[in-house]
Amino acid sequence: MVEFLPFKGLIPKLKKEEDIGERVSPPYDVIGEEEKRKLQSYRANIACLTLGSKDGNYAEAARELAKWIEQGRLVSTEEDCYYLYQQSFLAQGKKLTRTGIMGRLRLESYDRGNILPHEETFPKVKEDRLNLLRATSSHLESIFGLYDQMDKKTCELLEGVTPLFNFEDQKGVMHSFSIIREKKTIDQLRSCLATKKILIADGHHRYETALKYSIENPKDEDKGFVLATLVATDDPGLVVEPTHRLLKGIGIPAEEFMNATVKGFGIWEMRSMEELGLAMRRSKRVMLGIILRDGKIFALDHVHPPNDDPMWPIDTYVCEELVIKPIQSSLPVENQMKIEYDHDLESVSKKMGTGEYDLAVILSPPQLETIWTLARSSKKMPKKSTYFYPKVWSGFVIYPMR
Repeated sequence: MVEFLPFKGLIPKLKKEEDIGERVSPPYDVIGEEEKRKLQSYRANIACLTLGSKDGNYAEAARELAKWIEQGRLVSTEEDCYYLYQQSFLAQGKKLTRTGIMGRLRLESYDRGNILPHEETFPKVKEDRLNLLRATSSHLESIFGLYDQMDKKTCELLEGVTPLFNFEDQKGVMHSFSIIREKKTIDQLRSCLATKKILIADGHHRYETALKYSIENPKDEDKGFVLATLVATDDPGLVVEPTHRLLKGIGIPAEEFMNATVKGFGIWEMRSMEELGLAMRRSKRVMLGIILRDGKIFALDHVHPPNDDPMWPIDTYVCEELVIKPIQSSLPVENQMKIEYDHDLESVSKKMGTGEYDLAVILSPPQLETIWTLARSSKKMPKKSTYFYPKVWSGFVIYPMR
């Protein structure tokens, strides 16, 4: 089905006074300006490369990467290895651990049906990531993929692997990174994962960028792969959260907004966010939460889907078609509505309290089974439909292609 191989990775080599937390970072697309400044204050942090653009040019980032290798800050494993990456965290009142296998995944067109996307992408983001790839000839960050399940025998082989790095981030997530060198385990993993299809959970932009880069370099075998972290769908630590929408720049009264979105919905005013959350969890249909600038909260119950399109049970699709698009079509040309995305409900509530936003749309998390079903039928969910928590961090291993 797919080709997922071990590789000679570049691994951080720490000085006595260094901590691995000074070298690693969240993926580039979730780092704000304040966090970026903090991460880049560490001279050898991976964010100095992944966010090291000078007006879209990553030549300096490439020179910095070469310097780290020359100085011995990054060292090769010298043999082909897989890598075990585990994240332990609290979610829904439980302590969970998610287990991923890192390796290099052969790139191929979605048309072949082995690599399945589930979301649309933003073209400008892909252009930036392509500039980074061209400059560094290295995959500095991993995509995140899912496969159906890991067999028991392979799981048992992974239990004895000793961690190389352990690190707890500011959100309380414990990251554990290990190198898998034993040939028996490597052979078992390669055999097990060769029979799988891969659903891209996170990293669509990076995958599509890597595929374009490989097409630009057809004679270079190493550039036909992308760094990937694969997790079993039945992993007990696999958590999917929704990505809520915050809208600003609408410039229309709340009454006009409600009039623009009532079609197909039952509408109820809620007394609190707790009441809204309870109603959304109990609903057997798609129910959207709405927070207005004045603090009023509504539940929009999608009672009458217009047809039997399999996309209608998807919260983000209903949001796009029956909330976002009707608002956009009702706005004067001069109104420039902006949409921001946030997976943290507490953060959304705080932002709405600032008065900066006109409204927020609260969504429910999509079901993994639904994501797989749509992906297998070649249907893509709207951009930012899912948020797999926690994010796969960068910097533990780099896949060099030169």
